[in-house]
Amino acid sequence: MDSSLGPVDREETLAEKVYRRLRDALVGGRLVPGQKLVHRMLAADLGVSPTPVREALLRLVSEGALELDARGIAWVPRLAVDRYDEIMDLRVELEGRAAARAALLAAPADVEALRGIQVRLMQGRRAKDMRVVLEENERFHFGVIAIARMPVLQRVVESLWVQVGPTISLLIAVPRPVAPEDHPHEAWLRALAAHDPEGARAALERDLREHAAMLRPLLAEAPPAEAASRAPRRAAAG
Repeated sequence: MDSSLGPVDREETLAEKVYRRLRDALVGGRLVPGQKLVHRMLAADLGVSPTPVREALLRLVSEGALELDARGIAWVPRLAVDRYDEIMDLRVELEGRAAARAALLAAPADVEALRGIQVRLMQGRRAKDMRVVLEENERFHFGVIAIARMPVLQRVVESLWVQVGPTISLLIAVPRPVAPEDHPHEAWLRALAAHDPEGARAALERDLREHAAMLRPLLAEAPPAEAASRAPRRAAAG
């Protein structure tokens, strides 16, 4: 029996490119909870036809990253607290494993590269440039996972980030002192340099738990208009 499936076109489709652009924006917190994503407007911004945008949005809806309102318009949901807690527990477990493995494998050049990312992150915090902070924070976390060489874990973590990423933008409303020496990433860097897996895991958990402590109260305060629209959204999505 001939089981050959034949060749496929290796060139990435427009829908895949749009999907990755939107997915990256969700992971990086550049799309915020409550934001509507009208496919015709997105198509104009991206310079493509509406069809690949619609396909990309529906794919993200199926992955739980977006929801549909009663009119079928995709929007970025504000996570319920219990869902946020579940995602953060999974991130602590999975990213903690990666942090511990990265501590065993990290070369001096790897640690130095992460240190450069952290310098740029703190510069962004001092300048109150949230875009830079979010981008460099993402680079730091996924940089550690890259050092760990765990591609399957990375894909799972990416699926969690795409759901929780937009909530990070809520931190803009939380005033925080800038204390570079006390940032959890500094303890993380020291653990990586010392090849200390438990120290790296503990620093990762502290980093995530500190963010969760600030975000949970904000997520619990869902705007009334948003709460009122949940029932129609579920009906439309189902």
